[in-house]
Amino acid sequence: MSEGTLWSTDLGAPLHIDTDANPDLWGYLHLQVDKKTFKEWLDLHLTGLATIHGTELTRKLRRFHKTFYEQTIVTLRDKVQADEAFIYHPVPLTYMPLVMHATRIHCEAHDASSCEGITAATVPNPDIPEWQQRTGSIPFASPHLGENGVRVTRSYPADSTIMMTSVTYHWHTAPGLPDVLLRGHHDDPEVVAAAMEPLDEFARTLRLPMTAP
Repeated sequence: MSEGTLWSTDLGAPLHIDTDANPDLWGYLHLQVDKKTFKEWLDLHLTGLATIHGTELTRKLRRFHKTFYEQTIVTLRDKVQADEAFIYHPVPLTYMPLVMHATRIHCEAHDASSCEGITAATVPNPDIPEWQQRTGSIPFASPHLGENGVRVTRSYPADSTIMMTSVTYHWHTAPGLPDVLLRGHHDDPEVVAAAMEPLDEFARTLRLPMTAP
C-alpha cells in the first residue's frame, strides 16, 4: 500500500480478477505502478487512442488525462481498494474516460441482489428528489462466475449541471469463493447508454484466476 501517494513499489502482485476481453476495446489500468512505468503507459495509451479516434493530442488533453488517471489510481487503490481496473477504449479522448473497477467481496446473503452495497444502489438518495433519480436492476448470469448475478444501473444529478450514471455488476459465487463486484460511473449518460452492450459482454469475461480452466 502506498499510504495515499501515487507511486508504488509493489509491482509484482498477481491478478486477483482476470479477463480475456478484446484488447482493442479494453485496456488494463495498473493500480500498482511506478512513475516511469506510468509515464510510458500513458504516452502509449494516449497516442494509440488519438490515432484510433482521429484526435489531435493537445497538451490540454494530455494534462487532463494525466490528472484523471493519477487521481483515479489513488482513489481506486487506496480508498476503494479495488483489485483490478479496466479502461473502455471507444470513449473519445475529449470525454472523461470510462473506467470499470473490479473488487472481490465476501457476502453471506441468500442472493446477489441482497448483498450490502447492491441493495443501497437501488434505494433513492433521500437528499435528491426522486424524480431526478433512475434505478434499474436485472438478473445477470456469468459463464465464469455463475448464474446468481445482478446488474444495477443508476442515474442521478451530481450537481446542477452533471447527471452521473453508474453501472454495477455483482455475482454471488460458489461457497468458499469471494463474490465479484464490477463497478463504474460516467458523467455523460449517453456514453454509458452507448456502451451498455459492450459493458455486458465485458462483464461476462471476468473470472477469478483460481477458477480458470
